[in-house]
Amino acid sequence: MLNSKKLYLAFALSLTLFIGKAQDAGFSQFFSNQLYLNPAYVGHPKHQRLQLAYRNQWLVSQSPFMTYGVSYDRFFIEQNSGIGISLINDMQSLGAINNTFANLLYSYTFQIAYNFQVRGGIQAGGILKSQSTKNLVFPDMVNDDGDIVGLPGFSGESKFAPDFAAGVLAEWDYLYFGFSVHHLSEPQTGGSSENKIVLPRKYTAQVGAAFNLYKRYLFRKSLILSPNIIYQQQLDVKQLNIGLYLRHHSLESGLWLKERIGFFNHTFAFLLGYHNEKYSFAYSYDFSIFESGFRGVKTSSHEVTFAMFFEYKKRSRKKTRTINSPTF
Repeated sequence: MLNSKKLYLAFALSLTLFIGKAQDAGFSQFFSNQLYLNPAYVGHPKHQRLQLAYRNQWLVSQSPFMTYGVSYDRFFIEQNSGIGISLINDMQSLGAINNTFANLLYSYTFQIAYNFQVRGGIQAGGILKSQSTKNLVFPDMVNDDGDIVGLPGFSGESKFAPDFAAGVLAEWDYLYFGFSVHHLSEPQTGGSSENKIVLPRKYTAQVGAAFNLYKRYLFRKSLILSPNIIYQQQLDVKQLNIGLYLRHHSLESGLWLKERIGFFNHTFAFLLGYHNEKYSFAYSYDFSIFESGFRGVKTSSHEVTFAMFFEYKKRSRKKTRTINSPTF
């Protein structure tokens, strides 16, 4: 087992270096995961929301990147306030790296004019980061027949750190804007007091619009065209996301181009979703084109989201607009 221990030490060292430069998990269905995008989105005036998300990156790989999410939120119209809870689990390499985020969220809405509102949101919670090699197989754990005969790997350390975020959203007529900052305190997720490994701040800026192409037709249901731009930066990783949605009746489709600035690759995401007053469902597929060309489904990602909507028991006469944005 000496070789395994040496391999583990090498793995732990590389893992530590990797974590020191790690970035947050990302979703292609930005608006299906609104609470993850900006805490100011918490609270929907029309209904309570229970949302589930699953993302599998590099599906055919033996150790894909998998991300799970669940959230619940509601709005209090008389208090102009929204509250919610969000849980995100990001697992990499069969649990070799495991990040769990748990957060409480709050928002307040300022109705400036009938067609202009501003929302502010805050988020408080924590991150639990753990390392483990129990599910990994080292070379000296396999015999000549291909059977695994060695002992399982080792469990690494786990560390909890408090985490905070804040954001703001504004809507004016058919335009909407947003800005948020996650990991305000840059929580320490590993290392020592002298050599800290922290989760760097993530900045997100967004702008979008919603145009009804059938606005002039009185007896036609809306056909909404919605262009969006989302810019995200975490440490030296910068990504520009350009998207276009089309919504008609209960169906919505979208296309995203995700450009990581400074890298020679382009990622496209296609999505299709259905929604009604009680639930919504969407599927998206990502694939990347690198400098050397398309590398097949090994670099593809699949994402599925599902949401259930619950009416408020008490209806208020006070009317509050929702922040206009795509469903998915």
